[in-house]
Formats: sequence, C-alpha cells, structure tokens
Amino acid sequence: MDAYAVTPVCLRVANAVDNLYGYIPVSKEDPNYLKERSRHVSLKFDPCDCSNCEPEAATQIHNCAHLLRKDNFEDIMSNPSRFMEGMPEYIKPKKKRHQKTKYKSRFSESNVKKIADDLVAHFKRFYTNIFGSKPEYKAEQYFTKTDAKAVAQAIEYIEEPRLIAKLIGGKWFDDQVDNMFSFIEVYKQSEFFEKIVFEVEEGKRQKENEEAEKARKKKQQEEEKRRLNEKKEADRLAKHAEDATALEGFKRARAAEVIEAEERRCRGDLLTSSSNPVTLQPKAKRVRLSPEEKKKNDEKIKADKAAKKAEDARALEGFKKARAAEVVERRAKDGEIESTSLT
Repeated sequence: MDAYAVTPVCLRVANAVDNLYGYIPVSKEDPNYLKERSRHVSLKFDPCDCSNCEPEAATQIHNCAHLLRKDNFEDIMSNPSRFMEGMPEYIKPKKKRHQKTKYKSRFSESNVKKIADDLVAHFKRFYTNIFGSKPEYKAEQYFTKTDAKAVAQAIEYIEEPRLIAKLIGGKWFDDQVDNMFSFIEVYKQSEFFEKIVFEVEEGKRQKENEEAEKARKKKQQEEEKRRLNEKKEADRLAKHAEDATALEGFKRARAAEVIEAEERRCRGDLLTSSSNPVTLQPKAKRVRLSPEEKKKNDEKIKADKAAKKAEDARALEGFKKARAAEVVERRAKDGEIESTSLT
C-alpha cells in the first residue's frame, strides 16, 4: 500500500497489475503496466477518474470536502467543477494546537522517584489481581515508568480520577483509574508524604524569612546611607555658610581699611602712590585687538583672576586665624577677669 500511495500511474491499471502480478507498478515505463494499459485501451474502457488521471478534479473534490452531504455526494464526485463555480478559494483551517499541561512538582527528584516507584508497585498488585501471578504480558507494558513519573509529578494536583486518565493517556482495564485514585488519596495521608510536604513548606518559610531579612537589612543600609548623605549635605551647607560669613566679614574689613586709608590720604597722613589700591586710574581706551592678542589678553585676565582668587583665599585664611586668635585671647581675658572676681 505504500507503493499505491506514491505511484504516479493510473490507479485502475495499477490495481489490475497488482491482481495479476502481485505488485503495484511505480513507473509508467513498467512493462506489465504498459501491457495492461494497452489492453484497457483495446477493450475501450471508460476514461479513468482516479486522482493520477484527473489531478485537477481531485483537487476540486478535496476543496469541496466540507460541502459533502448524502444528497450531493454523487454529483460532487462526478462533476466537482460545477460546485466550485462562483465559490471563494478554499482556505484550509488551521489545526488547533493542544498544549499538554506540564505539572512541576515541588518535591526533589529522589522523592518524585520514590512516589513513582510506589505507584508502579501498586499497579503491579492491581494487575496481578486481574491476571494472576504469571500473566502473559508484563505490567510495565500497561503502566510505564514514564506514566508513573507523570502521575508522581502531578500528585498534588490530582483531585479527581479524570486527571490520572489524562496523564497516562487513558485506561487499559476497568477500574484502573479509580483504583489508582483511591491509592493516591490514601498515599497523601501517609507519614512519608506528610513529611516531604512539611519539608517543602518549611523550606519555603525559611526562604521567605531569609528574603525578608535581606530586604530589612537592605532597607536599613539604605536608610543609614540616606542619613549619612543628609549629614554630609548639612555639614557642607554649614561650612559654606561659615565661609560666606567669614568672607563677608573679610570684605567689610578690607572696605574699612580702604576707607581709613582714603581718609588718611585726605588728611595728608598717607602719601599718594601709583601702587595705592584706592588711586583712581584713567579709563583705558578701547583698542581693537588681533585674535592672537585677544587670546593672550584672555589668558592674562584668567591668570589675574586666579591670582586674585588665590590672594583672597590667603587673606581669608589669615582673617580666620586672626579671628580665632582674637577669640582665644578674649576667652583668656574673660577667664582672668572671672578668677580675679572670685578672688
């Protein structure tokens, strides 16, 4: 029959050759096929309507298969083109994919194997009760280790016999599925099963506690880091405010020195010098510079600014030291006055 499915020759002639010679010809050049075909032609047989002789009609019949009924079967088979007139092109329906549900066990591989072995042993007892101690076929042929493992992995999900039948592909014997379901119900109450369930639950609780502890420590570290950053930011702002206050005092002191120097100059106590910072200089005329001169001038301005900034920093540091010395001296004097008053 395999040759009958793939042969390109006329199927009517192929059947005749098979009846006469005991084989299906698979080539149109086969001598027996040519001989039998010539005989059909000489006897003026009706034209053959097989799928090899009429491939277009065979395709049309296939496309009309969903329209076949008892009342139109003969008409479609004899003249399929008449039914295809005015019909849209046949679209083959998509096959539904039945995805088999996979059950993942919470138990370890060793425990799943132990459950599967117990299921196999129970089925052997069930099989022996039916066929006796020396059956013709072994029990493993009807309930394999693969079947037992599938049931063992899904044992916690089994709430009715129908799931067992689905897992093992149906039943071989009467009461097979119900008997196994009853065994599983009793097995779930056994000491071994309750122990492995407790171990799984205990491990789950321990893992949850560890994760909660990690989350707590992480939150605590983040909170500590946040407080440390806030403290650093507060210290930075306080230092910035202190520096700003000191700089403001320094500017006021410098301004007072300038005013005092100006007053002394007006009284004649201080000679006017070109290096005097308060001497007014005439405004320089604007001169258009070349790009090279402009670049040099910009670099000089930057250098002067940097030097001025460094000078101000040194002056500020000196001012801070002077203020600190004044505070120490004032505290020392206050201490002497207090000791004198106590005496």
